[in-house]
Amino acid sequence: MKINKYVDPTGQMRLEKKSVAVLTMNLILVLIAGVLSACSPGAEVITSPDQLNRGDAKIGVATDTPEFALVEKRFPKAEIVYTQDLMGALTSVAQGKIDAFVGNKLNMELAIYNGLQGVRLLDGTIGEGNVSAVAISPRTEIPDLKGKINEFLKQIKKDGTLDDIRSRWIDKRDMVMPNIAEAKDPKLHLVVGTTGLSEPFTCYVNNELSGYDVELAKRFASWLGASIEFKIYDYNGIVPAAQGGDVDCIFANLYVTPEREKALGFSDPTYIVDVGIIVRDAGSQNGGGIAGFFSSVKESFEKTFFTEDRWVLFAVGIGTTLLITVLSIILGTLIGFAVYMVCRNGNRAANAVTRFCIWLIEGMPVVVLLMILYYVLFERIKLSGVTVSVMAFTLIFAAAVFNMLKAGVATVGTGQMEAAYSLGYTDTKAFFNIMLPQALRHIMPTYKAQIKNLIKATAVVGYVAVQDLTKMGDIVRSRTYEAFFPLIAIAVVYFILAAILIWIVNKIEVRAIQGADLPEMTRRRARSNDRAGTS
Repeated sequence: MKINKYVDPTGQMRLEKKSVAVLTMNLILVLIAGVLSACSPGAEVITSPDQLNRGDAKIGVATDTPEFALVEKRFPKAEIVYTQDLMGALTSVAQGKIDAFVGNKLNMELAIYNGLQGVRLLDGTIGEGNVSAVAISPRTEIPDLKGKINEFLKQIKKDGTLDDIRSRWIDKRDMVMPNIAEAKDPKLHLVVGTTGLSEPFTCYVNNELSGYDVELAKRFASWLGASIEFKIYDYNGIVPAAQGGDVDCIFANLYVTPEREKALGFSDPTYIVDVGIIVRDAGSQNGGGIAGFFSSVKESFEKTFFTEDRWVLFAVGIGTTLLITVLSIILGTLIGFAVYMVCRNGNRAANAVTRFCIWLIEGMPVVVLLMILYYVLFERIKLSGVTVSVMAFTLIFAAAVFNMLKAGVATVGTGQMEAAYSLGYTDTKAFFNIMLPQALRHIMPTYKAQIKNLIKATAVVGYVAVQDLTKMGDIVRSRTYEAFFPLIAIAVVYFILAAILIWIVNKIEVRAIQGADLPEMTRRRARSNDRAGTS
């Protein structure tokens, strides 16, 4: 690895070496932990749901689903643990962090069918099936959208199309998206919210959005005579998106719950989801030892990157993350600098407004700021998630740049400006030629650290329908049910992107700080001339 020869006063190069060493050590520890896990003894074998009704049992359920009430009633002694997504829940079961997960039985059957290790389904189902339907936004501009969807569902049920769709995606597990004719001369535009995270209902196959619900949505748009646009959210963000009118409807295997019915309209049922229980398969944990572990690592690597060319999804995510980061850095630097120039001479009104805005931005969690901008302030304008993300991170970076400039310039003595005035410099010329070059020595280390923080913070943009690097990793995990390589790959790429950006900034920094020696020589020559003139 080539490292810039310039070493700044803060030891930035040493910190970068340390970061690489820490990453290497973490990867080694992960591999060691995996080997130990492969060789560790199995836990208690659970063969009946009754074994879960005990005080030390932990049962996972997905947030905002009917399973919570079901588990609370069936297993009153157990501890209920909320999980954010199916991939994380199944991994937690396989690792023994929770004893069981209660959820969509079909999703779990497919996970095992696709090669998920360390878990197994208990026989049968529990409770009544959950009703899945199309959710309709109260703010859609398509007249009687709910009635139209219900009419469409009745028609495809009557002519056998719905049975054919169910047979292909669910019974036969034929993960092939048919060609569906688009509407000719569409008079309407249908915006559909989905997740891409729930196989076989909404998922990516060969890097194309596919699935049972996706096919239903495309067929409905063709039937309606509308063009169609999909927006990808996770399940936490998809309901607010429909509430705010960002999408017209949701095709995403979304359960009908009393809370959701208060916020959204729902169509007739599209599918009745059986509820099952998945537990740890303790016996499979001992099967391969070290050799089995490394064999599974190889298989996981191939599934993550090469099966269905999934590396393309990572490449697209990297491009989106880099776009948001670079634009936010450039715009944030320009805006932060411009605001500082307005405020630096003590304009009371400008300083008061700036202090309030910075207090507001810095005191708010990044994800909250992002969601307020997307779902509240710009809900009517319908800006893209990427645009809103750039706006949010530009504000965050601009606030940081303003504070950096304020602190950095304060380290340069005020006598420097007085001397510049005595030599005939204007205020602006003195600032740019005398103060700023010297202040950069103190600003740049913090500036580079802020760039690293920014690129890591962009991992939350999936909340506003942006398919960045982290979101693409989630999409891949939703098909492979493998946590190791998708998460490690994401971590490594963030390190690489940060290193590239810091390398570029280092090049700029060297030239800027070298240029700071010129004003010093100029000042010395000016003082010498003054002494000569006085004598």
